[in-house]
Amino acid sequence: MALRGNPFHYGTPVTGAQFAGRTEELRALASRMRDGINVVVASPRRYGKTSLITKAAAELERHGAAVVQVNVLRCRDLPTFAAQLLTHAYHAKHGAWHRFKHGVPEFVRRFRITPGIGFDASGMPRFTFAPTMTAADADAVIADVYALLAELSAKGPAVLVLDEFQAVTDLGEHLPGLLKALADEHPTVSLVVAGSKKHLMERLVTTRDAPLFGMAEHLALDVLPTEVMTSFLVRRSRAGGKELPRPVADLLVALAGPVPNDVQHLAYEVFDVAGPTVTAGDVGLGLRRAVEHEAGLHADRFEALSPGQRRVVAELAVAPTEQPLSAVFVRAVRLANSSSVRKALDVLQTDGLVVVRDGGYRVADPFFAAWLRG
Repeated sequence: MALRGNPFHYGTPVTGAQFAGRTEELRALASRMRDGINVVVASPRRYGKTSLITKAAAELERHGAAVVQVNVLRCRDLPTFAAQLLTHAYHAKHGAWHRFKHGVPEFVRRFRITPGIGFDASGMPRFTFAPTMTAADADAVIADVYALLAELSAKGPAVLVLDEFQAVTDLGEHLPGLLKALADEHPTVSLVVAGSKKHLMERLVTTRDAPLFGMAEHLALDVLPTEVMTSFLVRRSRAGGKELPRPVADLLVALAGPVPNDVQHLAYEVFDVAGPTVTAGDVGLGLRRAVEHEAGLHADRFEALSPGQRRVVAELAVAPTEQPLSAVFVRAVRLANSSSVRKALDVLQTDGLVVVRDGGYRVADPFFAAWLRG
């Protein structure tokens, strides 16, 4: 059978056949977006949050929904955020303006603040605002985009998606309150906010004094079941022209851990080195390749830590534990007391280097863990 290229993908959101599992989560999210219900999607990085949201949005768009989707983390300031909203709103379904040659002026007239207008190589417009744009003007753009979606909701579902929402207060402390007010004003628009920094999302959405508390339904993503990932790996490998025996797929999942992106990362490396049939030896070689390819990144991560944090993360790479505050662990990492270990763990968890999974503390990234073990 001829090889058809590497069937695995990692590092960026996946689509199509590279999307694994999440059937129930996809159904739940899409139905709420369709019905104008506000949703909070929370998960650690690499769990497939953005892939899930993008797939749900694409399914709704195929059936005529108007969707505006912006990654907040990629917006360097408030004018950029406003411009991104405007650019994505131009392409929303049901908007007649982008079907006509002179549609851009018609579209711009709908907004109180006039943007700069440029065109990409394909002739599509891109809107910009000057860095000196005031917060009040940016708020007007945000409100106008929300109102536009509310108008389009008369023709079908309308959704505003803000991914990596935990970064929104970097653009303006007032933005969560503004979005809450707009969501209340336009109940036919589904506001979907998603984030990967648990402690920051809690301050914005979950805790009782959070600005968005009580306004949205929560959808938390857990790791995918091993059986789902194993079946996915076997199926995708066969689609790429190589047989992956189920016991070898089980080994691959066990080494990569349960996070979908990590599993696909290791599967990519393994598929790359394997012959017509993937073996356990290929899995080991693929893991070594994955670690080597990012050795510089792992070294930078490690060097940025304090000596005590380094000892804690290195110990967890060798022996994950349910009791990191025990006297045994404190002695193993050579810190003064359990309070010192707690402080180190707090930093490591906030930075996403350590997670609590299956009741135990462990290094979040399996490739960083393998690098630490040497």
